[in-house]
Amino acid sequence: MPNIFIGSSREGKKVTEKVIEQLKGFADCRAWTEAFEIGKSNFDNLTGQIAFYDYAILIATADDVITSRKKQQKTGRDNVLFEFGLFSGGLGHSKVFYILEKNTKIPSDLTGITLPFVPNRYDPNFDIHIKTCVDEIKKHILNKEKTFDLGFLPSTALAYGYFSNFIVRTVERLLEDKVKKKNFSLAGNRKFQIQDLKFTILIPNDLSDDMFSKVKAKRLKDGWGKLNVVRKEIRDYDFSVDISKAVNGELHLVDIPFTLNALNKAVELYSKKQHIGKTVKEQILEEREIRNFKRTLEYLINGNAFTKGIVNVEIVDI
Repeated sequence: MPNIFIGSSREGKKVTEKVIEQLKGFADCRAWTEAFEIGKSNFDNLTGQIAFYDYAILIATADDVITSRKKQQKTGRDNVLFEFGLFSGGLGHSKVFYILEKNTKIPSDLTGITLPFVPNRYDPNFDIHIKTCVDEIKKHILNKEKTFDLGFLPSTALAYGYFSNFIVRTVERLLEDKVKKKNFSLAGNRKFQIQDLKFTILIPNDLSDDMFSKVKAKRLKDGWGKLNVVRKEIRDYDFSVDISKAVNGELHLVDIPFTLNALNKAVELYSKKQHIGKTVKEQILEEREIRNFKRTLEYLINGNAFTKGIVNVEIVDI
């Protein structure tokens, strides 16, 4: 489920609660009242929130009255508008929603943008309108979840590079070897020809420890063998092979992406980690990036003629 930050004024807290209620079971939501850490300024708290969330909803209730160009108008709190701009800059404007109470002044910079409106909080049909508003946001999120953005952290870019530079080239080359009926040597110098090719990418469910250690541990525990494919274009390919599945002509390759080391370092740098262990926020951030890495890979795999039906991705405890 996506993680959503919900911000509002104190006066708009009841609206926030109703929005969270409508999103229950669809997303993990955290209201601004639960997000701030003790010992940090509000600004530091806010800027430190961005990478922990997939989306943000800012609720501007008509709490203030201002005079603008000799005209009095109701307006939302300026800090809510500031937070909308902050999250829009961090997550991208398509992943941040600005809910306005009806007849609230709209900043001129937002003119022309379709914004979700809700009626006055004291309207007898307010709950119905909130549901309609949240349903529209859900539709937008479901559509957005089919795409992959480049954000503060590099999970999308790393997944794309890993797929393009390694996975596709590997599968293409081994399919060529299958057609040529090339012999491979597995454990005990047993000769092997590919009749069926399977490739499983194992993604650890946490980024603790380096990927080299995880691969070595998995090889030893599961008795994986090694397979080397001689270089054709760029470099040799060194694989792990699940020998227990190498029956009836099936070559089952397994790989743990070493590139996840870079993602681990990026998470540590972003969260300014100076301690052993993980805070709840660091855990959320790590889980989000792992999930995004997996989703990006699956999208690329299923859209490629070589890899579709051959390569699959699993998140495992290593």
